[in-house]
Amino acid sequence: MRVVLISPPFETDYMRNARCDFVSLSRSSWFPIWLGQAGAWLEGQGHVTRLLDAQVAGLSKQDALRETLAFRPDVVAVYTGRLSEASDVEFADAVAEKVPGTVFVGPYASIDPSGLLARASKTRFLIQREFDLPLEELASGKDPATIQNLAWKDSGQVRVNPIRPLLTTETLDRFPLTTEYFHRQLDVTRYKTPSELWPFMDVMSGRGCAWGRCNFCLWVQTFVPGSVYNLRSIEHFMGEFDYLREKLPEVRGVMIQDDMLTNSRAREISEALLRRGSTVAWSCYAKPNSKLTPETLRLMRKSGCLNLHVGFESGDDEILKNIDKGSTVEQAREFAAQAHEAGLRIHGDFALGHLGDTRATMDRTVRLAREINPHTAQFQIMIPFRGTRFWKQLEERRALNEAGEPSYEQSGGASAEEIRAAAKRAYREFYISLAHLRKVLAHPRDYLFNRLDQYARAIPAVFWRRWRK
Repeated sequence: MRVVLISPPFETDYMRNARCDFVSLSRSSWFPIWLGQAGAWLEGQGHVTRLLDAQVAGLSKQDALRETLAFRPDVVAVYTGRLSEASDVEFADAVAEKVPGTVFVGPYASIDPSGLLARASKTRFLIQREFDLPLEELASGKDPATIQNLAWKDSGQVRVNPIRPLLTTETLDRFPLTTEYFHRQLDVTRYKTPSELWPFMDVMSGRGCAWGRCNFCLWVQTFVPGSVYNLRSIEHFMGEFDYLREKLPEVRGVMIQDDMLTNSRAREISEALLRRGSTVAWSCYAKPNSKLTPETLRLMRKSGCLNLHVGFESGDDEILKNIDKGSTVEQAREFAAQAHEAGLRIHGDFALGHLGDTRATMDRTVRLAREINPHTAQFQIMIPFRGTRFWKQLEERRALNEAGEPSYEQSGGASAEEIRAAAKRAYREFYISLAHLRKVLAHPRDYLFNRLDQYARAIPAVFWRRWRK
């Protein structure tokens, strides 16, 4: 059968492929990693596919619809977003008029399957959680009533089938390489982010988060839920690096998109890369409580690790408890110092508007960011996703404003406007500083000339323009 997997068009610089969706100030774009893995699986099972990242490719809705239908698909998998949901439903319904086998997929579709299907007039199908295997079964013509993870309309009534177990090593090792699939299906040069070398590529060595308890995280509460970390075998995963070395030597970096690399997995990857003599730079996600030891950090650097994306989140211990982060401010300082000592760059992930944030706690977060002095940093305004504990906690406290934003003024905390102002101030204080100027002067190509378009967008946003989150 013929299958199109599509991330539909929306606003310029909108990020749908990341762990949360927003209009990116830095013009960043991650690869459609979940669609890529599903497409590789489908082709491994004998189907013919087309991956369309229409958002990153800059296609209009009309162009995306035309390209989708020109492929003559039997099934179209539409990867939805939060901000883009109404637009995604409109697009899917337009496709479904010609392709009855149109189906919603992805973490955002898993938030409220029945509600999303009810809002669609033509689209009949939706797959919750991991969608690779159910999508293949739908494409193969299996009876919808027997496909686990599927929600579907039956004579106008939404039916929700049972959930299947999460995929384990035995199945994950049967997936063809995502790098090879992306190479054939996408223009890899379109993907970029300030923290990574360009061009780079996203890969996954495993699914799920070994911590899996943060109150705000969408993926660990609606998509691959719980404290789980289901791994590919190390040799199967190393095939991704081998392919890049042999077929795409121009790719300078690899971003391992696992939610959190554990100490044992980090050592396993580093040792395997060293055995291969790999020269490509790589990056990964970490947390201050990842338990990556100084020895492991040095081993990672030796094997080519360039950058750690670290979820510091807050500079206040009480806030860290509120969000079930499992780490402390002192652990953040210690981990950052050890990473710096090992020669690793840090991309600091901070957020403002966490449960209970006040002007004082947000000030402490900004001070921590400047003290740690990561290579790059982002200051995300917290997004409460329906289906997460964060959303439910805000509802219980009546701390959601009409726009669905966290606002704590009724309990003496920060208002939505104060949270937004704090985020703008954080960017100004971090990037307009002597510490950052020293980085620019030492590495002008990395910090200035390669980022002129990003600065052109970011400067108005952090000084006078309101940005969407």
